Amino acid sequence: MSKSKLFVERLVIYSKGKVVYDQLFNTGVNIIRGWNTTGKSTIIELLVYGLGGEFKDWNEHQSKCDYVVTQIRINSFVLTLKREIDDSGRASMHVLDGTIDGSLESQDSWQVFPSRRSAEKFSFSQKLFEVLGLPQHKTDESKNLTMHQILRLIYVNQLTSTEKLLNDEPSFDNASTRQAIGEYLLGLDDLESHNLRQDLLLANKKFEKANGELQAIFKMFGGDATSINRVALESEIKEANENIKTTLDTIENIKNNHSNNLDEKAKRRLIQLQEEIETKNEQLVSIENERYKINVELVDTKQFLDSLEYRIESLSQSKAIHNELGSIEFKYCPSCFSVLERNHNHAACSLCKSSTQDREKDIAYVQMSNEINFQIAESKKIIEKYEKKSVYLSTEIKSIKKDIDFAKYEYLQLASYSDSKTALISDASIEIGFYKSQVVNLEEKLSLISRVERLIDIKNQYQEDINMIQENLERLDEANKNRRQDVILSIEQIAQNLLRADGGYENQFDNPSEIFFSFSRDNMAVNGRSKFSASSMVVLKNSIRLAMFLHAAEDDFSRFPNLLIMDNIEDKGMVPERSQNFQRTLVNACESLNNEYQVIFSTSMIDENLDNTSLCVGPYYERGSHSLNFN
Repeated sequence: MSKSKLFVERLVIYSKGKVVYDQLFNTGVNIIRGWNTTGKSTIIELLVYGLGGEFKDWNEHQSKCDYVVTQIRINSFVLTLKREIDDSGRASMHVLDGTIDGSLESQDSWQVFPSRRSAEKFSFSQKLFEVLGLPQHKTDESKNLTMHQILRLIYVNQLTSTEKLLNDEPSFDNASTRQAIGEYLLGLDDLESHNLRQDLLLANKKFEKANGELQAIFKMFGGDATSINRVALESEIKEANENIKTTLDTIENIKNNHSNNLDEKAKRRLIQLQEEIETKNEQLVSIENERYKINVELVDTKQFLDSLEYRIESLSQSKAIHNELGSIEFKYCPSCFSVLERNHNHAACSLCKSSTQDREKDIAYVQMSNEINFQIAESKKIIEKYEKKSVYLSTEIKSIKKDIDFAKYEYLQLASYSDSKTALISDASIEIGFYKSQVVNLEEKLSLISRVERLIDIKNQYQEDINMIQENLERLDEANKNRRQDVILSIEQIAQNLLRADGGYENQFDNPSEIFFSFSRDNMAVNGRSKFSASSMVVLKNSIRLAMFLHAAEDDFSRFPNLLIMDNIEDKGMVPERSQNFQRTLVNACESLNNEYQVIFSTSMIDENLDNTSLCVGPYYERGSHSLNFN
């Protein structure tokens, strides 16, 4: 397989339209050196920001800068990235195909990508991931990682505690995201496990929500779930309706035995019933019309959703076919069948030799995919809203019809009885009202039982989802078990060798028989011990992070872009001899790599054998000077 690499070629920083920093970087080791407080970390942080990192607390010198321009090479592609320095630390990124020098002549060719994806535009992380050829989630963009997140493992900063494996994430962090970053870059997961873990969290939340609602309903029934009995309630409702019918029959008998003269009270009641029937009928017609319109919209929206899902599937298939056919290398001309000259330029078509660096098709695919997925999500929300409204209106229609039936029956009965038995009929009517209220109360409880039954079904469905997700996670873990063991073992062995080379400053590092690290827990240990002196914690953390890089650089299945940035190798009271020893160890380990790589680190304790060599970037910053030249 083709392993993607990302290297920094040049960094230019501007302040008030003036260049205050401009240096070239090479593949291999790059060392930024100088006295303490001369701005080495300032440069490193601006470099990482230029690659897509997020920063909020700019120092005094960084705040004076306008924007940072970074020229990078991803495989055979050369891109120039430009980001303004603002208070949010999440500015958009301007991207241009080509070099920094070329960008001065192509001011109209910049593409602008925000830091966060949306339905209208995709983010600069998506753009860079596309160029890197890194997999992303096919249908749910919210489950993808970002450049800022993967830089938490590519870049080692000074501010994060030495006890933590990854850089701190100030805005939001969780175990699942940390695990996804590590497994993704080491090639242990293509986000499928991460997405499943996200789905598992969501399914658990939905399960707990349904369970909480069930418990609340149980409390309404006195906390006794056994009292929620559909058969018993339906029996009580039937009995109450029979009592209503019996009482109405009683009124009928009273009416048949007397004259047709009604007293004033009965007349007023007749008028009330007539008005009630008319009002209810108007409500019924209005609600039925509304339900009809909603059902029509519901059918149309469902048909539209079907068409969108068909389009997203067709789009995915189209891209897959394009990717397959796009990789064909012709040996013979399809027109005259002559032998074609072998193409040594992998960035050009094997047939017509035109450049294949144009990413417009990939960009168009992502934009179209985003738009369709947004429409799908919105359509599902609309369908859910319409279905809920339709069910609600159907319930209202049923209730109004029942009220009309009762009112009509009472009207007919009341209209025919005589004034001599008004008191008896009035009593009977009161009794009917009692039974009607009893029916309403029982039907409310019955509707709760329907809700309970539905919630139980929902709980069972979520439980099935949880079980299925857990089974899929176990399946993936088992499928990746051998590779996972090989990768972890390789990293541990490399880290052991790096710790042995520390020089005897920590006894546990002389014979590190067991190395442990966990992305989800964000910690590490040697021989079961996780706490050492401050300087030893720096060596431990850097040795494990360097070991991951060294392993990934030789592992074609990793997604680590063969780039490592370190800004903490002498942090926390490190003595010069120990720092310089680690510098030599790092350089020697990197020189043994077979693949192209880039390491950028800063130091105020440069080893004399490394100083003033081709590995150094820029001058040595003397005391009182600064890496950013504002003069």
